[in-house]
Amino acid sequence: MGFFDRIFKSNEPQQKPEAEARSFSAAMSGTLGALMGGTKVNTSNVLESSVFRACVQKISQTVASLEVDIFKVDGLKQSRILHPLTNILKLSPLEGVTAFSLWEKIISDSLIYGKGFALIHRDNTARVLGLEYLSAGDAKPTTLGPDNLPAFHFTESDEIFLLDELFIIENFRGISNADLHSDALSLSKAAEDFGLAFFENGGNVSGVITTDHQLTEEQFNRLSFAWHSRNHGKAGQHSTAILEHGMKYDRIGSNPETSQLTQVRKYQAEEICRLMGVPPALVGLDTNVTFSNVEQQGIFFATYTIQPLIRSIEQEISVKLLTKKEAPSIEVRFNISSLLRADAKTRGEYFSALIRDGIVSINEAREKLENLNPVEGGDTHFIQVNLAPLKAMSENEAPQKTELNEQ
Repeated sequence: MGFFDRIFKSNEPQQKPEAEARSFSAAMSGTLGALMGGTKVNTSNVLESSVFRACVQKISQTVASLEVDIFKVDGLKQSRILHPLTNILKLSPLEGVTAFSLWEKIISDSLIYGKGFALIHRDNTARVLGLEYLSAGDAKPTTLGPDNLPAFHFTESDEIFLLDELFIIENFRGISNADLHSDALSLSKAAEDFGLAFFENGGNVSGVITTDHQLTEEQFNRLSFAWHSRNHGKAGQHSTAILEHGMKYDRIGSNPETSQLTQVRKYQAEEICRLMGVPPALVGLDTNVTFSNVEQQGIFFATYTIQPLIRSIEQEISVKLLTKKEAPSIEVRFNISSLLRADAKTRGEYFSALIRDGIVSINEAREKLENLNPVEGGDTHFIQVNLAPLKAMSENEAPQKTELNEQ
């Protein structure tokens, strides 16, 4: 007895199927629901997007890897100094925590949630002792006291902190990228889910089975279960279905080629990079790149994405971590020069010109070029002796002409 004979041969009396359970919409809910619906991207699941995660990682780790220096500024003169904040910002903001880890976490939080937080630890004299990371996922804006001062409530620890107690890094207008660009991120996730479902189903597209026979509820359920178990997933991806009793199979799904899945996923990946300000080549997307244009994309990234971010961090440091007495004469700077480096040949020619024209000394060039140690006598500035003003040349010509006339 064949498979379909066992289904249709039943001694049970025919029963009228229930309209709701056997309706077309109910039968198609799994198929169309999977294609038309999808996971809405939000702050809790946005890192599941590989491109978004790569962009967040690239920005946060790039800033975290930059050198931080503190300078004393007196008019046009400036000198690098050791400050109590030096160790906190460069090495360890809190016992057992690295500065790289702190910057990476609060910057990635700002990109995901709109704001990144660290609690400022101070002593009795208001001197900063350290920075403690606080998860932005637990932060809820609130007010405190009779004056309704703005503050943030951290639900996990159930503590409320005023703004001057917190070191805060904000994304654009303090808005979460996951919320601001939810539709673009959701479309990317839907395309990814579609590809996953297609290949998990053995490369088979969805369809419907039709028949002129009236099926009982038991026959309907048995047919549905048997079809899915035999022809879906990895086990059934190479099997051939045989339909009997006038049954027909019609495809209703869209395969990746007709859906332009590859093109959609590539476009959405580039769209996410554009929204995050990260050139596609820096997260491994663009394959048509050369050495020169990758270098230019890196400079673009440093200038238009990293520079504004570190500028806001430097200003937050000046406002929150320096005293009012220190702020006018002390500056904290992230050294972005390493991101703007060209190739070795171009850097060598550039610094040779600066040394030749007396703009920098040999030791300054050694430090900026490759962080090399100073050499003896390297602090002297040099200029070329064979250069002279044009006016001096005209003055020298006059006596020469007089001597020729006398001869």
